[in-house]
Amino acid sequence: MSRLIIGVIFGGRSVEHEISLLSAKSIIKNIDREKYEVLPIFIDKKGIWRSASVSEWINDEGKPVFEEQTFLSPSLNPDKPVFYELSDGRLIAERRVDAVFPVLHGTYGEDGTIQGLMEHMGIPFVGAAVLGSAVGMDKLAMKALLRDAGIPVVDYVGFYGHEWKTDKKGVRERIIGKIGFPCFVKSADLGSSIGITKVKSEEELDRAVDFSCRFSQRILAEKAVSNPREIEISVLGNERPSASCPGEIVPHREFYDYTAKYLEEGTGLIAPAELSDETVSKLKELAVSTFKALDCGGLGRVDFLIDGNTDEIFVSEINTMPGFTQISMYPKLWELSGISFKELISRLIDLAIERRSLRDTLESDIAESQKTP
Repeated sequence: MSRLIIGVIFGGRSVEHEISLLSAKSIIKNIDREKYEVLPIFIDKKGIWRSASVSEWINDEGKPVFEEQTFLSPSLNPDKPVFYELSDGRLIAERRVDAVFPVLHGTYGEDGTIQGLMEHMGIPFVGAAVLGSAVGMDKLAMKALLRDAGIPVVDYVGFYGHEWKTDKKGVRERIIGKIGFPCFVKSADLGSSIGITKVKSEEELDRAVDFSCRFSQRILAEKAVSNPREIEISVLGNERPSASCPGEIVPHREFYDYTAKYLEEGTGLIAPAELSDETVSKLKELAVSTFKALDCGGLGRVDFLIDGNTDEIFVSEINTMPGFTQISMYPKLWELSGISFKELISRLIDLAIERRSLRDTLESDIAESQKTP
């Protein structure tokens, strides 16, 4: 039986480019080579697509190597799911793929853009489709949908960067009036805790919003939960998703920001989290409900905040393409729940192919569908 060819897309134009490299390295290193052949597809920070060499890269701390004069161009013909390899404007090869694992975090990858391209190409891809990816990336849209579905979220205020520039007083009054201090100010459409600041007073607010505006045009101010416990649950599946055991983040900083996640040691991970059976059951139920409410698929990591004073549970967000290194919470929680890293990758590819197969059964030709059988 021939191996399936899996295109692993990584890098990208996002500020989370380097995190994507770490995730891709783990996936390429641990994918079942008896079942799959890998086509590594590297997108550089300028957005140029290249076919990468990984034989040395996955075994050291360097970066993937690629030929400077060659690049890839995706075909937009769904009957021909290939990437054209070009050199000096001339076609030198057609690189076929059976499915794609888009290990892209943040904008231009986790936000529905790559997913839309894969839909056009007719290629199965791991993770949520366009809608789930887009709302999963946009915290304001996500919170509105979750609140409408009756899923508990922390009180928040959303606004545009241009509103802040033209009416700072009005925005300040909205934030202070609805959520007060302390609160968190963050970019609405970024992951990895980029562009986030904890604000304890009105004097700190301007600087925090200005900082978030450097990364996004839409800003979220969110009420701070008292003495919070940060809990994460991994979700796996399509129409009938399941939830892993919960894990708890114990940051060594005041909150789990980008530096605590990626640049410093000291953050504690307690997995499985020490919670009552009743709380674990509730968290799993909310994780699956969140996954369904946002039209997600394949994988997702749902992050929760538990109020240390009242034990209230709030859904903080979902990550539709969470970190995928061997120490990342998403695969770690599934490993504790009985699914190895290698098996998890295979299951995600199977789910991608399953979803594409179901989509292909839907009618798209109105004229043909109107004909009498």
